[in-house]
Amino acid sequence: MRRFAIGVLVAVIAIISVSPYAFADRREYTLTGLKHPEAEKPKQGPSERDTEKPYADLIKDRVAIPGLFTFYQDTVANTMYMAIKPSQFNKVFLCGETMSKAEGAFFDNGMLTSTYPFYLQREGKKIMLMEKNLRFRADSTSSFRRAVEAGITDHLLASVKIESKPNDSGAVLIDPSALFVRDAENVSYFLGQAGQTGFSFDRDNSYFEKVKSFPENTEIDVKLHYRTNKPLNAVTMQNPYSMFHTYHYSLSTLPETDYVPRLADDRVGNFLTIYEDYSKFSPETPYVRYVERWNLKKKDPTAALSEPVEPIVYWVENTVPQEYKEWVAKGIEFWNPAFEKIGFKNAIVAKIMPDTASWDPADTRYNVVRWIMRPGAGYAVGPSRANPFTGQIYDADIRVSADFIRYMYNNATNWIHPLSFDGSTTEQTGALDSIFPGGPASSEEELSRESAQEAAFGLNYLLASTDNLEQRDSLTKDYIHQYIVQLVAHEVGHTLGLRHNFKASSIYTLDQINDTAFTHKNSTLGTIMDYMPPNVAGRGKVQGDFYPTVPGPYDNWAIAYAYSDFGGKTPQDDTAKLNEIAQRAGDPLLAYGTDEDLGGMDPNRSVDPLCNTFDQGTDVIKFAALRIDQARELWNVEMKDFERPGQRYQKIMTVFSTGWRPYTEATRWVPKFVGGI
Repeated sequence: MRRFAIGVLVAVIAIISVSPYAFADRREYTLTGLKHPEAEKPKQGPSERDTEKPYADLIKDRVAIPGLFTFYQDTVANTMYMAIKPSQFNKVFLCGETMSKAEGAFFDNGMLTSTYPFYLQREGKKIMLMEKNLRFRADSTSSFRRAVEAGITDHLLASVKIESKPNDSGAVLIDPSALFVRDAENVSYFLGQAGQTGFSFDRDNSYFEKVKSFPENTEIDVKLHYRTNKPLNAVTMQNPYSMFHTYHYSLSTLPETDYVPRLADDRVGNFLTIYEDYSKFSPETPYVRYVERWNLKKKDPTAALSEPVEPIVYWVENTVPQEYKEWVAKGIEFWNPAFEKIGFKNAIVAKIMPDTASWDPADTRYNVVRWIMRPGAGYAVGPSRANPFTGQIYDADIRVSADFIRYMYNNATNWIHPLSFDGSTTEQTGALDSIFPGGPASSEEELSRESAQEAAFGLNYLLASTDNLEQRDSLTKDYIHQYIVQLVAHEVGHTLGLRHNFKASSIYTLDQINDTAFTHKNSTLGTIMDYMPPNVAGRGKVQGDFYPTVPGPYDNWAIAYAYSDFGGKTPQDDTAKLNEIAQRAGDPLLAYGTDEDLGGMDPNRSVDPLCNTFDQGTDVIKFAALRIDQARELWNVEMKDFERPGQRYQKIMTVFSTGWRPYTEATRWVPKFVGGI
């Protein structure tokens, strides 16, 4: 029995014996390599079959949902059976989880949660949902392969008993509730970590909401209920004892494409898929690092400028306000000039999701930009999903909090029509913390909120400098237009695989930044992947673009490294050409400093005086002094315009508080120049 158990363990983890490039071809792999027809049907003893019901009896009068995984639904009782074919055992699939609906206080809709490779393993009368461990691998030709197999285990996510005898093709049925209708992301625990104790998963009142299945993917929605005897402190919840979340599971086959992984270079800031390779012991590092990128290839490889075989398509979800859809689309297609420089025409396409669309935005076949509701949480994020074997990106969902724009827009409205101010803005800007996946709001979210505050200060200053109400209205629209474009472009950049670059704002002088003839060609900074303040020249000075309108030199360089189509058949084939691109890292226009250089996204911990958030220009101290002068001007004009009979003090306080940002920012930037630290 012990030998049998050891044999099963070896079979479970043997997938890491497959070459890391094996999944680029079109053959079908299981956990033990190429699929053997004679091994397709699982062996099962007579005593096991006796306790299981006939397949045909269980699916009688149920609605079939055929596809990658076929489901059978009882539409009256809303129960499901899921069919598993013999060929689907021990075969690796991908699962992408999305929290598609949430309560809006601690979690938001559209959040990409877990993405992982999984397989279904049969053990006696149970089916085990196993997560594949890909952190350590060895090539099939390596003598150390067996040691890796013996030392690394996979992980059990859930298990369920088999309900039916095999049908004529060998398929069996399970009740999939245990696999999907569960607290998969441990929400109860993370709520407790955030001080909201007592919440627990309520299995009895959780259920399948809908299931769709297609030849290459199955899409599952489950509605999960959480309950407590202690009230949850959440402003969005009418009843503090009950909380529903909807999770969307996308189960898909591994992409069978001609995609070739691209080796990464530290000099260029890309997101990476990484694993330790025990095939060889001589390399300087045991890690194999692939750039995360889309599979973009030219239709005509010989043409200087060619359409892609398949463009990268983003949908502007129908949750986006109508007046912003055009600007969101421009933010998506912001990147096309960078792709044109490496020979791609219309590499990125923005489409508007119609209200009549039948597809689900959480479906991994669709990339979307969505508007979410989390009162007080002014942030935007741009996550993506990549094939864990190769780094190929296959899904991206960008979320923009409505309060991100609402905060800045309220400030604009209040300046144009002061008496319409309702006193709520100050309360709403204190954003609630996100507790998923445990802990306070992420640094990305925190910096996003600061970006909204930056935008509010810039707009307040501009409007304070303009007496004509009609001009204020036009100025506000133009300003918010540019702001939304750069906001979406930044998040799209993340979903293209680009990391932050917080040194990009240091390459141009303030005079260059306000010269539109220069910036329309070169941008206002090195990359849209920086956290930038609005460009506000100041009273009596030439005013340029408020935000970048074209990709900068670093944007063009990073896109060239990730997406240039060299035609290589293996990752090593393109090494020489990629090194030529990376060797340009010494160019001052390509200055690069990312999250770690910033001090783990904490600007107060950064040592490099040019690696900052929300600074601008080659002379940081000069810029800090300019912003402080603008804050003082704002305060002087504010008192003049708003300290009048009949006008509310809340407006004065709101505008006054935005003026403190230049002072707090100067305390971050200037001390780093003292003694060179």
